[in-house]
This record gives sequence, structure tokens and C-alpha cells, in this order.
Amino acid sequence: MSRTKKCMIIFLIIILVLVLLSLLIVWLITMANKIKFHVIGADLTQFNFTDDNQLLFDLTVNMKVKNPNRAFGVFFDRIEVTLLYQDIKFSNASMSPFYQGQDGSKLLKLKFDGQQLMNLNAEQLAVFGLEKLVEIFTLKLELRLQIRVNIDLIKIKLKPKVHCGLNLPLISRGRTFLRFQIIGCHVAY
Repeated sequence: MSRTKKCMIIFLIIILVLVLLSLLIVWLITMANKIKFHVIGADLTQFNFTDDNQLLFDLTVNMKVKNPNRAFGVFFDRIEVTLLYQDIKFSNASMSPFYQGQDGSKLLKLKFDGQQLMNLNAEQLAVFGLEKLVEIFTLKLELRLQIRVNIDLIKIKLKPKVHCGLNLPLISRGRTFLRFQIIGCHVAY
């Protein structure tokens, strides 16, 4: 066999392996079930503006992360959480990396408290006034993730974002008969 034929055969084998590997990656991305996020509890014990535009807040959120895939686990290498009110970011948190096993779930406990300068316009202040009157506040929770999936020799890195909307009653006066309402959590890859 000539040297040219050997090189051509090796080249075709490499191309075939690359095509099969690409098909496997596409299959994993499209056929694998998405990681699921659910807010299962939230307590808003303080949410108020001071006269000098300082937002005082105290919020605890319990979130369940579920990996519905039976074929592989997921490494959560980076988790950054942002809390928003009327699309204005007012608190951030980072969580420790962890491994989520196959077909398993994990409870995440998030705590946000403190004060933040927020300049709301007249419309936003009117919305705050209405929400303060009924003591139910609409907040958004955003998670920016860096995850890794290892399947034998194949490593896939993804950076999904999770958006959760929450309607939260203020429970600082001991009234707990109102329950939080999840507007929904959406995972975007």
C-alpha cells in the first residue's frame, strides 16, 4: 500500500471519529433532560425604603435543584445568584461548588440581607407603594451557572442561566397565613 493511500485512510478515520463525536455531543445536548430548579420556600422578613433611598431587606430562599438524568452527574463549578426588584439588582451571593449525582436532588439555602442604595423613578416608587400597601412584593432571582458534565472521556461545559419570579408576602409582623407564590423558574442554556 502506498504512503498516499495510508495517509488518506488515516485522514478518513480521523474525520469519521470527529463526526461521531460531534453527533454524540449534539445528542447529549438535545436529548438530555434539563436540570430543574424549584423554589420550595421563601421568607421575606424585611423589605422597606428609608428616606435616603436605602432598601433594607432580609430574605431567605430554599431552592431544590434536580438532575433528572440517569446517565450522568453534573458538576456545579460556579453559582452566582442575583436578587432584583423591578429589574434593579440589589443583592448578590455566590455559592460553593458541588456535585449533583445522577437522578438526584439537592437543597440550596440562600440568604440575602442588608441595605442597598436604590434610586427608583416615580413609576417604580408608585409600584413599591402599592406593594407595600398589600405587603406582597414581586422579586426576581437570577442564577448564573458554570456547569460541567463528564461522560467517560467527554467533557461538556455549559453556562446556563436560571430566572425565577417570586411574589413574596412580608411576614415581619408575625402574619404567616399568606404564602409565597412562585411565578416560575426557567433554565436557559
